[in-house]
Parts: sequence; C-alpha cells; structure tokens
Amino acid sequence: MFAKLHYGAAQPLDFDLPADALPAACGMPTAKPLADPQAAALAALEAPRGFPPLAQATVPGDRVVLALERGVPQAGALVAALFQTLIGRGLLPEDITLLTPAADTLGPNPRELVPAEFRKLARYETHDPDSRDHLSYLAVGEGDEPIYMNRSICDADVVVPVGCIRAAGALDYHGLFGGLFPTFAGRKLQDKSFAESLTLNRKHEAAQQAMILQAGWLLGVQFTLQVVPGPGGTILEVLAGLPSEVYTTGEAMYQEHWKFQTPRSAPLVVAAIDGAAEQTWDNVARALYTASQVVSSDGAIAICTTLKEPPGESLRQYAAAPDARVALKKIHKQRLNDSLPAAALVRALSQARVYFLSQLEEATVEELGMAPVASAAEMTRLAKRFAQCILIDNAQYALVSTEGE
Repeated sequence: MFAKLHYGAAQPLDFDLPADALPAACGMPTAKPLADPQAAALAALEAPRGFPPLAQATVPGDRVVLALERGVPQAGALVAALFQTLIGRGLLPEDITLLTPAADTLGPNPRELVPAEFRKLARYETHDPDSRDHLSYLAVGEGDEPIYMNRSICDADVVVPVGCIRAAGALDYHGLFGGLFPTFAGRKLQDKSFAESLTLNRKHEAAQQAMILQAGWLLGVQFTLQVVPGPGGTILEVLAGLPSEVYTTGEAMYQEHWKFQTPRSAPLVVAAIDGAAEQTWDNVARALYTASQVVSSDGAIAICTTLKEPPGESLRQYAAAPDARVALKKIHKQRLNDSLPAAALVRALSQARVYFLSQLEEATVEELGMAPVASAAEMTRLAKRFAQCILIDNAQYALVSTEGE
C-alpha cells in the first residue's frame, strides 16, 4: 500500500507498506483550503455571527487594538482585511494598533499585506509582560490575584482578538479569550497560567479557564476574528463576530475537519509537521502529544520536520533526564519559554522511543534523548522495520484516537 506524508514546505515522504501494516494514514482534511483568505475575512467581517458588522461597531476616533495571538496561519491576510474594513468606516490608520506577542514567536510579518500608505501610519506594539509601563491593572482575579493586562488593550475602545481555533482539550489551547489572556497579561500571570497548562490537570485547567473568561468579560471583548487552520499553514474557515458564537461554531468545525480514528494503536507512529511557517518547537510538542495518543506501549514515535531552531534551555536541561517525574517538576518550576515542548518531549520519551527528522545537528538531537533521522529516505526505511505503523499528516492539528475512545 502506498501512502504519503508532507513535512516542511510540502516535502514528500513516500511509504510503500503491506496493507495490514498500515492501520491508518490520516491528518489530511477533505475540505480545500481557502483560495483567497483575505476575501474570506472581509466577507466574515461584513456578515459576522451574532453581532453587527465590525464597520458598524466603530466610529471615527475610536482607538482599536487588533490583538494577534501567536501561530495564526496567513495572519497577514487577516490583518489586511481588518485594516481595510476599519479604514473604510472612517477610522484613521493611526487609530489602529496591531499588538503582537514577543516577536520571535511569530512567522511571516503580519503587516505585509496592509497597503503601504496605511502601514506607515498605524501603530505597532510588541507586548512586553515585564514592563510596568506597558501594563495596566484590570481587576482582582481568582484567589485575590491582581490581573495586569497590556495597557493598549485596557485603554482601547474596541479590542479585536485575532486567533486560531483548535479543539477543546487540545494541548495549550484555552478556547474563548484564550489567545488574549494570558498572552497579553503581565509576566506573573503568564508564568502561573503556563505552569498550570503543563500539568494537564483538570482542576488546574478549570481554574485557569475561569480566569481567562473573567479577563475577557472585564475587557468587554464583544468581537473576534478567528480561523480554522488548514494543512500546510493554510486556512479552511474564517469566522467573525460575537466570541461565544465564533468559538462554539469554530470548535465544531475543527472537529469536523481534523478528527480521525484508527482501529488500533501501533508500535510506530510517524507524525509530520507540514508548512514552512509551522516548523516550531511548540508544534513539535503538539505533534508529540498527538502521536502519543495512538502509539503502543513501549513503541516508537517519529517526528518529521525541517526544524532548524536551536532547542531552548528547558529542552537542553531536562529532555533526556533519566527521571521523568523529577524533570517535569523542574520544568514546571522554571517556566521558561520552551517549557511546553520540553514537558511534551519528557512525557513522550517516558512512553516511547522518539526519532526526529530535522535540520538540527545529529549531536543536538541525541542530547535531547531522541534518535536523529538523516533524511526522508531513512524515515521510510525506518517504517519498514515495524510490523505496523500509523501515519499522521499535519500532526500539529490532527486529533487522532483509537476507535471506541
């Protein structure tokens, strides 16, 4: 049986396996990506869900903040559509602020499609969670914890979160307002929220979700622009409108496009990350999490990327630690930028052997406790060494489970 995966900039991985050796090849939605995401975003802004068109919800002189969360595919098209809609209503470019997280978490420049005459006049801000000058007190949260948020967001007349919808329960996804908070909160709350995400604890998750909802309601966010991601860094759907309606509809769409089942687990799971801008350690974490749901006990996971970003401090210190429980506690305590992939790799290595195809030096991969794979051809030869394997395309997005779960 012939099967194909894609990784990096649509680089192919070809597999020729016996039919009984392939329980499932999944991770490619049947829906086609949007040919013109900017036009789709404009249409969504004109006919939003549960709310008047954005152009009618603003008046000249309003201060508008477009809060762009990290990892949004084709963000430039969405930002350009928002500028076109708002300026067409009479707002001046200088009334609009594009707010982004730390610059190193973003892919292509999100301003690239905004017309030059607007791009020069608008305001651009990178959130600094450590600067009190960039933060404002919002309210007291759970457990008398003060909530500090980005000052531009707190001072805005209209805040439009721009984000990427995933499935409820997906790794590092917090649903309604999850791209706004803690992304644009102060460092203390960011660290606390991030540490709770690492535990995969339902009690912590519920407390975190309560604070996220509280922040969203206190900020008075009534409009959002969200996408359902597609394969290879594309977009399948664009949704705009009242946040509760957008997220309810979007999460259902995500499940429809990205949920797959395999009849059984397998001793090898090959998980590929497709898309040039998708090659991040956070997506490696998501791919590891996805693969770990369907790998057999004491099996192997193979991650296929073109990643060249060096590992961060948590990965270097703890990924190959002999005691997973101790390592996870230390990762949880330190709360560094790469804590999410470090925790995901520690958990995966405690469950399975991990092979890694990337553009990193072999020695670097080995220091992280993984077995380096030099090429696509070597990866396909690896698959033939196992009695069965599951192939997962777009593993950073796919939801894969065994039948009956």
